[in-house]
Amino acid sequence: MPATLIPNPELSSIPVARTRTFVFDDRPSTTTNDPVTTSSPARAARAPNGHRDGQRAGAQCGFGRVSAAPRFGTRETWTLKNGRDNWDHPIHIHFEEGQILARTDNRGNPVPISPAEQGRKDVYRLHPGGSVTITMQFRDWGGMFMEHCHNTMHEDNAMLLRWEIDDSGDPVP
Repeated sequence: MPATLIPNPELSSIPVARTRTFVFDDRPSTTTNDPVTTSSPARAARAPNGHRDGQRAGAQCGFGRVSAAPRFGTRETWTLKNGRDNWDHPIHIHFEEGQILARTDNRGNPVPISPAEQGRKDVYRLHPGGSVTITMQFRDWGGMFMEHCHNTMHEDNAMLLRWEIDDSGDPVP
């Protein structure tokens, strides 16, 4: 068996178009007052630097909020942070694979990336209080997608957010 089954794509020649941070915790805030699509979720995903004006995004259960809108063909770096010290969050980003660049523990100290995490991924385990920084090229599909926690009770309570590949590169308020 070869040491490398399928090599990771070489992305270093593609400039990083944007860096975003998403925080997963239990401090929700909703983004719409629509009674059908908005609830008072127990879990939340926030995008503190993902908006044009730096506003904090709340639980992304509202129909009118897109938290990230990368341009087709670009590369971005996303930091996923666990805002609490008491839960792991397996975060699934739909329809794009990424590569882990860095990991930190709950004190912000670097953690070595294990061999099991050095390949392309679409689910990233956020340890309590830790973070993972990934890079992705938005190459194959356009349209609307989501990222969410795979802990069922978190996902069911709107620990998710919407993102969309389009031509503007800006989130929709």
